Amino acid sequence: MKLIRLIIENYRNFEALDLEISNMNVVFGVNDIGKTNLLSAIRMLLDPQCRRNGFVDSDYHLKDTSKKIRIVLGINVSDEEDEDTKKIFAKAKVIGTGKDTLYISLETQYNAENLFSEIHMSWGDDLDDLEPMILTQQFRCDVDNIFNVIYIDSSIQLDAVFKRYARTLFQNPKSIEESEKTDLRACIDNLNSTISGIKLIDEFQNNLSKEYEHYREEGLEIKIKSEVEMDNIYSKLIPYISYEDGKTYPTAGDGRKKIVEYSILGMESRESEKKKINIFLVEELENHLHRSLQISLSFQLFEDRLFRHMFITTHSSLIVSRMDNVTLVKLYNPEKADGKSVEYIVPKEYKKNKAKLNTELSEAIFAEKVLLVEGPSEKILFERVLTDLAPKYECKGRYILQVDGVAFKTYYEILNKLGIKCLIKTDNDLKYYETDGKIEFAGINRGAEIAGISKKNKRALNTIISKTQFDSERKQYQLHYFNEFSRTIEELKDKGIFLSQIDLENDLYEVIPSTMERYVSSTGGRLDAVDYLQKAKQNRMVALCEKITKTDSRAIFEDDKFLCIKELVQ
Repeated sequence: MKLIRLIIENYRNFEALDLEISNMNVVFGVNDIGKTNLLSAIRMLLDPQCRRNGFVDSDYHLKDTSKKIRIVLGINVSDEEDEDTKKIFAKAKVIGTGKDTLYISLETQYNAENLFSEIHMSWGDDLDDLEPMILTQQFRCDVDNIFNVIYIDSSIQLDAVFKRYARTLFQNPKSIEESEKTDLRACIDNLNSTISGIKLIDEFQNNLSKEYEHYREEGLEIKIKSEVEMDNIYSKLIPYISYEDGKTYPTAGDGRKKIVEYSILGMESRESEKKKINIFLVEELENHLHRSLQISLSFQLFEDRLFRHMFITTHSSLIVSRMDNVTLVKLYNPEKADGKSVEYIVPKEYKKNKAKLNTELSEAIFAEKVLLVEGPSEKILFERVLTDLAPKYECKGRYILQVDGVAFKTYYEILNKLGIKCLIKTDNDLKYYETDGKIEFAGINRGAEIAGISKKNKRALNTIISKTQFDSERKQYQLHYFNEFSRTIEELKDKGIFLSQIDLENDLYEVIPSTMERYVSSTGGRLDAVDYLQKAKQNRMVALCEKITKTDSRAIFEDDKFLCIKELVQ
């Protein structure tokens, strides 16, 4: 089975939301945008305990109770060999032959006279012609025999989760062998007898009996007895941590408590998935967890098959560092929340380094406008300029993302599909083929591919020259073709793709030559300023930025060669 569609209408801050989803969904968005409400809608649809709480007038969008609340989940069931699909077909007899989609729907009708909402559940293979489901007095229906919702939020509820699971274990008549029961009863009887016989209890009951006589003389005696029983043993169990030294320690730390809690929920879920399909709703787990625990959780959530049907909300790039084959959902516009979704699969060439790819992406996804740059030198310089001229640019939803060898197109397509404005700054790279004397316009074509415009064909030189000679004349060729293809470069600029005349260091020298030369001179360097910077780009760019003045920053910001910086913050 595959989750494919989620519709939420007139529920809380959602007026009309229609999302393409998948089995694993990562939900992003700023605070108070509706992430919790999205999870709540799914709980109302699939969890009878939430359904039982009902809907109040404030659950209706803008309290408009004249319109229905409508929540729909679409599920593809075309893979009949899938174990979860088999569970659906075993219980859902509303899917016709040849049909491959099951829709589950909840609608409400507000009763203004009695101040409550009537809930109507339905399902079927035709969204416009669904069959009603009967709700019991406990608000259960047929769909609850198929799905099991596990809601995990950021609060710590270890005691409640542990006692619930322990009670479930002891309620199973086969959980304790008869010989163990006999031994336990003997121990319990002995414990109760011992407790009742201690001196403190004896004094307590004697004093209580005397005090009772002050109110009423009946010649009776009050006895205090211990009543530990088999049925409530679970309530006395407490989890402890034990290391190799055999000593036990209470689960006192918040992080440790959460991990123990999640471990218990995992055990419960592995049992329930034998009969039902688990749907995990996970909300901002990063709270109370340090870096290593967040990374550990990411491995568990995205690589353990147990969590194959999941909606997770997070603000942490570490929690999603292992994500792959997921749908990214970005919510925006808090007044009338809407969302965009895109399928995200880590490219094959980055499978071994997906943590880096995912971390950068999950930082950028919260922004409204993102500037993609090739490497750390650009990021360091641009951040230095903005420190002087727009220090709060990130507070306004702007972000600079260095691609570090990852194709610009990977980030560009994902961010654009999520409604995030994407800018690109890239070098005017040329690639020379000595065998036939042809030049490939790598920089221009990189931008053209992303922009969806025609690429430039290779250009043959009049005379074949050596690679060494071409490299010595590379700057002249770059400037020549930058001018020759000026119309294409302007077209790219209109689409938010900014091409250097040559590259970062050469373009920068055209704007602040004196500062760069003073910096190189102060280091005792013998190379010219551009060559010196390019020998150790990142480290020397950091050092140069320490020499850059606010006047330099203004000059860079206002120069057309670095128009991308101004476009980012405007």
